[in-house]
Amino acid sequence: MIGILIVTHGKFSEEILKSAELIVGKQDKILTLGLHHGDSVEVLGDKVKESIKLLEDGQGVLVLVDLLGGSPYNVVALNSNKISDVKFKCITGVNLPMLLEAITMREAYELEELTVNCMEAGATGVKELFNEINAMIK
Repeated sequence: MIGILIVTHGKFSEEILKSAELIVGKQDKILTLGLHHGDSVEVLGDKVKESIKLLEDGQGVLVLVDLLGGSPYNVVALNSNKISDVKFKCITGVNLPMLLEAITMREAYELEELTVNCMEAGATGVKELFNEINAMIK
Protein backbone atom coordinates (compact mmCIF):
# COMPACT_ATOMS: atom_id res chain seq x y z
CA MET A 1 0.00 0.00 0.00
CA ILE A 2 1.30 3.45 -0.91
CA GLY A 3 1.99 5.56 2.16
CA ILE A 4 0.69 9.11 2.42
CA LEU A 5 2.39 12.02 4.18
CA ILE A 6 0.57 15.34 4.51
CA VAL A 7 2.78 18.34 5.33
CA THR A 8 1.18 21.77 5.81
CA HIS A 9 1.25 25.02 7.69
CA GLY A 10 -0.34 24.75 11.13
CA LYS A 11 -2.89 22.04 11.88
CA PHE A 12 -4.29 21.88 8.35
CA SER A 13 -2.70 18.45 7.74
CA GLU A 14 -4.32 16.97 10.85
CA GLU A 15 -7.70 18.53 10.15
CA ILE A 16 -7.92 17.57 6.46
CA LEU A 17 -7.09 13.99 7.43
CA LYS A 18 -9.84 14.06 10.08
CA SER A 19 -12.28 15.31 7.43
CA ALA A 20 -11.26 12.56 5.01
CA GLU A 21 -11.57 9.91 7.72
CA LEU A 22 -15.05 11.21 8.54
CA ILE A 23 -15.98 10.22 4.98
CA VAL A 24 -13.96 7.00 4.42
CA GLY A 25 -13.10 5.82 7.92
CA LYS A 26 -9.87 5.53 9.89
CA GLN A 27 -6.79 5.02 7.72
CA ASP A 28 -3.44 3.29 8.15
CA LYS A 29 -0.10 4.38 6.67
CA ILE A 30 -0.89 8.10 6.72
CA LEU A 31 1.11 10.61 8.73
CA THR A 32 0.65 14.35 9.16
CA LEU A 33 3.18 17.05 9.89
CA GLY A 34 2.52 20.71 10.57
CA LEU A 35 4.79 23.73 10.64
CA HIS A 36 3.74 26.05 13.45
CA HIS A 37 4.86 29.56 14.37
CA GLY A 38 8.39 29.40 15.75
CA ASP A 39 9.10 25.86 14.52
CA SER A 40 12.44 25.07 12.97
CA VAL A 41 12.37 24.13 9.30
CA GLU A 42 15.45 21.98 9.93
CA VAL A 43 13.53 19.94 12.51
CA LEU A 44 10.59 19.68 10.10
CA GLY A 45 13.02 18.44 7.45
CA ASP A 46 14.21 15.69 9.78
CA LYS A 47 10.60 14.72 10.50
CA VAL A 48 9.80 14.63 6.78
CA LYS A 49 12.74 12.31 6.07
CA GLU A 50 11.84 10.11 9.03
CA SER A 51 8.16 9.94 8.07
CA ILE A 52 8.80 9.08 4.42
CA LYS A 53 11.16 6.27 5.40
CA LEU A 54 8.66 4.99 7.97
CA LEU A 55 5.79 4.96 5.43
CA GLU A 56 7.78 3.30 2.63
CA ASP A 57 7.12 -0.43 2.28
CA GLY A 58 8.16 -0.91 -1.34
CA GLN A 59 5.13 0.74 -2.96
CA GLY A 60 6.29 4.33 -2.48
CA VAL A 61 5.04 7.37 -0.63
CA LEU A 62 2.83 10.21 -1.82
CA VAL A 63 3.61 13.50 -0.08
CA LEU A 64 0.89 16.14 -0.17
CA VAL A 65 1.80 19.73 0.74
CA ASP A 66 -0.38 22.80 0.97
CA LEU A 67 1.37 25.55 -0.95
CA LEU A 68 3.82 25.67 -3.85
CA GLY A 69 6.87 27.56 -2.62
CA GLY A 70 5.75 27.48 1.02
CA SER A 71 7.98 26.20 3.81
CA PRO A 72 6.52 22.65 3.86
CA TYR A 73 7.08 22.38 0.09
CA ASN A 74 10.58 23.84 0.38
CA VAL A 75 11.46 21.43 3.20
CA VAL A 76 10.42 18.44 1.09
CA ALA A 77 12.31 19.81 -1.93
CA LEU A 78 15.48 20.57 0.05
CA ASN A 79 15.50 17.12 1.65
CA SER A 80 14.54 15.11 -1.43
CA ASN A 81 18.17 14.30 -2.26
CA LYS A 82 18.68 12.97 1.27
CA ILE A 83 15.95 10.37 0.76
CA SER A 84 16.78 9.33 -2.76
CA ASP A 85 16.70 5.68 -1.72
CA VAL A 86 12.92 5.95 -1.23
CA LYS A 87 10.43 6.22 -4.08
CA PHE A 88 8.15 9.19 -3.44
CA LYS A 89 6.22 11.91 -5.24
CA CYS A 90 5.14 15.30 -3.92
CA ILE A 91 1.99 17.20 -4.95
CA THR A 92 1.21 20.77 -3.93
CA GLY A 93 -2.21 22.30 -3.28
CA VAL A 94 -3.63 19.48 -1.18
CA ASN A 95 -7.40 19.55 -0.97
CA LEU A 96 -10.07 17.10 0.14
CA PRO A 97 -10.89 15.62 -3.30
CA MET A 98 -7.16 15.00 -3.86
CA LEU A 99 -6.71 13.36 -0.47
CA LEU A 100 -9.80 11.17 -0.92
CA GLU A 101 -8.50 10.02 -4.30
CA ALA A 102 -5.14 9.17 -2.71
CA ILE A 103 -6.75 7.22 0.13
CA THR A 104 -9.27 5.29 -1.94
CA MET A 105 -7.03 4.45 -4.88
CA ARG A 106 -3.60 3.88 -3.30
CA GLU A 107 -3.99 0.11 -3.40
CA ALA A 108 -5.24 0.07 -7.01
CA TYR A 109 -2.54 2.19 -8.66
CA GLU A 110 1.22 2.42 -8.80
CA LEU A 111 2.71 5.63 -7.40
CA GLU A 112 3.04 7.35 -10.80
CA GLU A 113 -0.59 6.74 -11.80
CA LEU A 114 -1.88 7.64 -8.33
CA THR A 115 0.01 10.94 -8.51
CA VAL A 116 -1.55 11.86 -11.86
CA ASN A 117 -5.05 10.88 -10.71
CA CYS A 118 -4.71 12.83 -7.45
CA MET A 119 -3.66 15.97 -9.31
CA GLU A 120 -6.64 15.57 -11.63
CA ALA A 121 -9.06 14.98 -8.74
CA GLY A 122 -7.71 18.02 -6.92
CA ALA A 123 -8.13 20.26 -9.95
CA THR A 124 -11.53 18.97 -11.09
CA GLY A 125 -12.86 19.30 -7.55
CA VAL A 126 -12.62 23.09 -7.80
CA LYS A 127 -15.89 24.50 -9.16
CA GLU A 128 -18.02 27.62 -8.80
CA LEU A 129 -21.52 26.90 -7.48
CA PHE A 130 -23.61 29.03 -9.85
CA ASN A 131 -21.68 27.93 -12.92
CA GLU A 132 -22.39 24.32 -11.96
CA ILE A 133 -26.08 25.02 -11.35
CA ASN A 134 -26.38 26.81 -14.68
CA ALA A 135 -24.64 23.94 -16.47
CA MET A 136 -27.13 21.46 -14.98
CA ILE A 137 -30.12 23.58 -16.04
CA LYS A 138 -29.01 23.87 -19.68
